[in-house]
Amino acid sequence: KDFSSALIHDKALDKRLKTNGDDIIKLAALARSNGDYKAAADAYDYVISLGKDAPNYRTAKIEKIHAKYDQITLSGQYTQADILGLQAEMNSTLDELGRDVRTIELMRTLAHLDAFYLFDTKKADTLLEAALALPGISPMQTAQCKLELGDVLVLDGQVWEASLRYSQVEKAFKFEDIGEEAKYRNSKIAFYVGDFKWAQVQLNVLKTATSKTIANDAMYMSILITENLALDSNPDPLLKFARADLMIFQNRFDIATLELDSIDKLYPAHSLEDDVLFRRYQIAMKQQKWTEAAGYLQGIITGYGTDILGDDATYLLAQLYETKLNDKEKAKQYYSDVFTNYPSSTFATDARKKFRELRGDKIAQ
Repeated sequence: KDFSSALIHDKALDKRLKTNGDDIIKLAALARSNGDYKAAADAYDYVISLGKDAPNYRTAKIEKIHAKYDQITLSGQYTQADILGLQAEMNSTLDELGRDVRTIELMRTLAHLDAFYLFDTKKADTLLEAALALPGISPMQTAQCKLELGDVLVLDGQVWEASLRYSQVEKAFKFEDIGEEAKYRNSKIAFYVGDFKWAQVQLNVLKTATSKTIANDAMYMSILITENLALDSNPDPLLKFARADLMIFQNRFDIATLELDSIDKLYPAHSLEDDVLFRRYQIAMKQQKWTEAAGYLQGIITGYGTDILGDDATYLLAQLYETKLNDKEKAKQYYSDVFTNYPSSTFATDARKKFRELRGDKIAQ
C-alpha cells in the first residue's frame, strides 16, 4: 500500500512503454479507494500532464475531483471554504469538458454538493433536470439522476414529488439493486409521513433484497414499526420519531432534536429509547461532534446491547475511535467486541479484519 512509491515505478513504465497512463489511472483509483488521496491526486496529475489530446485526460480530470470530494466530505472536518472551493473546481471542470453524458456523474456529484452541503436545492434541482434532458443519456444514468433528484426533493420538503421519481426508478429496474434502493427510499417516505402500514409492506419485501445493506436496513425499519405500534394503540411516539427522522435527513437538526427530546419527556422508558439515541448519534456525526456521538453509541451498547442496534453501535463506535478520535486501542477493543459478542452480525467479518490490521497482522490481499 505504498502508492507513492508505486507511482514512481509506474510513471517510468508508462514513459518507456508509452501506454498513455492506462495503468496509472488504475493505480490512482486503487489509491483513492484506500484513502491515499495525495497519491491519487499525483497520479491523476501525471495523466493530465500528458495533454488534452491524451485518451485518459477526461477521466483523470473527473476522477481527480471525485477523489478530492471523498477526501473533503469523508473526513468530516471540512470548512465552508473547502466546500465552496470544491464547487468552483467542479464547475470549472464542467465548463472545460462540457456538460454531456460523459460528464454526467460529475454533474450528479455537484448537485449533491449543492443540495446537501450548500443547501441550495434549487440549483441542484436545475442541474439534475438538465442532466436528465441530455441527449444519449442511458437508462442507468437516468435512474441514478432520478434517485439523486428524489433525495433533493425530500430535502426541499417535496416528498410526493420525490416519491414519483423513486417510483419511476423502481418500475424501470424491478429486479436490480437500483430498483430495490428506489423501493427502500419510497418506503422511507411513507414512514416519514406516518403511513406505517404501507411502509412496512414495502420493507417486508425488501428483507430479501439482493443488497445486504438494503436488506438489513429494511429489517431494522420493519422491526422498528412492529415494536412501536404493537405495544400500544398510541402512534404519537412513532409519529414524532418519524418527523425527527425526516428533519435529520433535511439537516434541520434543531427541530429534530426537539422532537427527540419530546419523546424522552412525554414517553419515558418507551421502546424507542435506543432508536432515539441512535438518531442523536447521527445528528452529532453530521455536526462533527465526535465525542458526543461516541457517547450516544456507548449509551446504546450499555443499555440496549442485546437489541437490534447493539452490533451496529459497537461497530460504528470502533470506526469512530479509529478514524475520528484516534484511539486505536479502543478501536481494537470494540472491533473485537463485534465478532466476539455478535458472531452472526453482518459486521463480524469486517470487524475481525480491522482488528487484525490494527494489531499489526499481515493481511492476505
